[in-house]
Amino acid sequence: MMFACTQENLFQGLSLVSHIAGKSANLPILANVLMKVEEGSLKLSTTNLEMAVSAVVRGRVDQPGEYTVPAKLLQDYISLLSSGKVELALVEDGLRITADDKTTTIRGMPASEFPVIPKLAKDGAYRFQAETLKDAISQVAFAVSSSESRPELSGVSCVFHSEARPDTLLMAATDSYRLSERVVPLSPGGNGKTAKCIVPARALGEIGRILSTYRDDVGVPEVVEWSITESQLVLSYGNVELVSRLIEGSFPDYRPLIPLQFRSTFSVSRVELAKAIRAASLFARQGIYDIQFEIQAPGILSVSSSDSGTGAHTTILKGQLVGEVNKVTLNFKYVSDGLAAMGTDQVTLKMIDAFSPVVISSAKVEGFQYIVMPIRQ
Repeated sequence: MMFACTQENLFQGLSLVSHIAGKSANLPILANVLMKVEEGSLKLSTTNLEMAVSAVVRGRVDQPGEYTVPAKLLQDYISLLSSGKVELALVEDGLRITADDKTTTIRGMPASEFPVIPKLAKDGAYRFQAETLKDAISQVAFAVSSSESRPELSGVSCVFHSEARPDTLLMAATDSYRLSERVVPLSPGGNGKTAKCIVPARALGEIGRILSTYRDDVGVPEVVEWSITESQLVLSYGNVELVSRLIEGSFPDYRPLIPLQFRSTFSVSRVELAKAIRAASLFARQGIYDIQFEIQAPGILSVSSSDSGTGAHTTILKGQLVGEVNKVTLNFKYVSDGLAAMGTDQVTLKMIDAFSPVVISSAKVEGFQYIVMPIRQ
């Protein structure tokens, strides 16, 4: 195996794939990256057996071949090299790296010991605008459950071309205390069939990271292609491909739980509301994390908390009220997560009463809503 490319391209390829490589007492090779040189390029691949990521690095092929070396070690070393040419060669002692008048050899393991990464058919892929999908992932994936008792809640529900919303992907995540939902428009030319699946949160997080960090010297791709089978998904973006297992089971029907009519709608600055919540959180009761939101006429929102041990705090915010005065007690962590996911100037709080879910949304984030269950006093 002999291959030459630029330091920039090799480092980016390693940055894209090495994130999921990790130590395993049973399979040490899972910490390695598979390097396969063929057909004018170097293909880098890693896997944790639940998910696999591969990236193609363009360069000059002098001799095909394959080998595996520790992913983090290789990435850390390549990051220290200056821009320019890097030559890779498989020698008797391992992988020889020549660049910057330096020669380094990294010992690895034979490619034959690396787990087989399944090849899935990409026919009938759904298509998305990369920037839109990246935003949607950041607005939904954080709300998944961390509990292992209900595996179906540890992933994000994805429904393609539902009857109510054709030409869209409906993404939703919940931990039973809050729910985040985002409608993502599908790009033309993709699969038109109705389908649904539950994608592990870690896989979606990895997809979001790839969409944020991938760069190509001939331009950043605008479209993401996403194919699914009964048990796996494959996502393609430029020279990067991700394969992941899907979560078995049925996602709960949450739609009847989302309120459609409200007694109070209050619009307020997202930044000011986030500051008020941070201040009130200092005096919230530990383990309960409760703060009270009280809408007062005319157009006043009080954000307050109190604890017998630490004290009390109140912030008064001005905004626009449609409807009547109202109040509700919410977990400040849940509300803060939702506000951080929006990234807009203004947000809207929609309330019914102290015992009903609160809907948080923004007119500038189309198709997104975040629902938080109240803390009952």
